[in-house]
Amino acid sequence: MTDVSSSIAPSRARVLTGAVGAPLTFVALWLAPLPLETEAHRLAAIFGAVLVAWITEVVPIAVTALLIAPLIVICGVDEAKESFRHYADPLLYLFVGGFFIAEAMRLHGLDRRIAKAIVTSGAVRGLPGRVRVALMVAGGLLSMWISNTASTAILVPILIGMLGGRAADPRSDTGALLALAYGCSIGGLGTLIGSPPNAITVRLLREADVSMSFVDWSLVGMPTVILIGAAIFYVTRWLYPTGARFEAHDDPDGTHHEPFEDVPAAWSRGEKVTAVAFGLAVAGWVIPGVGSAVGLPHADAIKTALHPGVVAIVASSVLFLAPDEAHGRTLPWAQAAKIDWGIILLFGGGIALGTQLVETGLAAAMSRGFVALTGIESLWTLTGACCLFTIFFTEVCSNTASANMLVPLVIAIAAELGVSPVPPALAVGLAASCAFMLPIATGPNAIVYSTGRVPQPQMIRTGLILNLLSAALVFGVIRLLCPLLGWA
Repeated sequence: MTDVSSSIAPSRARVLTGAVGAPLTFVALWLAPLPLETEAHRLAAIFGAVLVAWITEVVPIAVTALLIAPLIVICGVDEAKESFRHYADPLLYLFVGGFFIAEAMRLHGLDRRIAKAIVTSGAVRGLPGRVRVALMVAGGLLSMWISNTASTAILVPILIGMLGGRAADPRSDTGALLALAYGCSIGGLGTLIGSPPNAITVRLLREADVSMSFVDWSLVGMPTVILIGAAIFYVTRWLYPTGARFEAHDDPDGTHHEPFEDVPAAWSRGEKVTAVAFGLAVAGWVIPGVGSAVGLPHADAIKTALHPGVVAIVASSVLFLAPDEAHGRTLPWAQAAKIDWGIILLFGGGIALGTQLVETGLAAAMSRGFVALTGIESLWTLTGACCLFTIFFTEVCSNTASANMLVPLVIAIAAELGVSPVPPALAVGLAASCAFMLPIATGPNAIVYSTGRVPQPQMIRTGLILNLLSAALVFGVIRLLCPLLGWA
């Protein structure tokens, strides 16, 4: 899962560019003699300004998203009632409930217990290559359910502690940190709740009359995670060979440290209740898809009743009902209120913008121009272009903002070409979480860069290789599975 506050703060020059560029773009597009209907022309001005604001982060990207609906109303594109309703879309509550469960995991230490079980397993035994894999798996699994930034923040201190107990080996240290960060970044591809672009893609495909369940997404997302994860491991091992064994270590004052020594042996009541809420959520998200696949009686009614947002809220409500000795309740409201509300606003603003792109006809007009300019005519050429462009675009723009801007456009381009919108939309949704080159691209990148053990030139070099490999792997997975699943 990704949060909107994960990147390094934008530079002053970048902010100044946005402060000047966003309004200038708005005015230039408003006054330009574009061959569009009135509402579409006005929306083009809004879209251009939002694009500049999201890329430069002149204000926090969640604030830009919150301003989308007011701008739509002020410019006369649509009424307030219609524009603001997207900020209460049912799928937003998938994230609200998921964030509540993730916050309870963090509060009670369940996330660290899960990580400990993986990293300290007998199969790892301190061997560097296995430790890299174990940390990547731990980060990936955690990121399927909690923020990728939080997952990295949990595991990096553990890795640094392990590194501190060995002879200095800068190359190996860099490789281990990059492998961990990249593993946390891609873990969110595996589940619908794992990363905002996933749910954005599903929500906008629904507007195109394509329904995808939690299980449907994982059928494509999980193979992508496994393949890109393998690529990350082998590329980092090739560029940064592993060094000596990872061991428990002693501080200069003689204090002995074991990995995850702060995790108690016995489960607390809060951990148990959080595990129950988490299990209920996963079961509720999986049952509708499995029921449809096996022909369960009343499968359609079950799917309607167990909407992902409904499941997330009902499952997380257990956290507020169950008492806890240390905190009063398993998740006190004061703690629950600390979730990343910015993602919710960003999601709502993206839906509002995407809906208007379609309804005003601006997306269709842009798609016709794109097809005429590029000469792309086939489904798979479009899908490949989406994979490559999205990955590099996301290096300088939030993955959520990228999905908000690109998914409605590629769906419209697919309609213009008369092909299925699913492969290119999935290409954007999956590729948006595969930015590996720059510290500003993702929270995990920023965290490992801030340790001082990952030089930026090394991150750029490794990230460029993995960006290209990821584009190819995302395309390969979509090319193989979409026809098999009837989506192409």
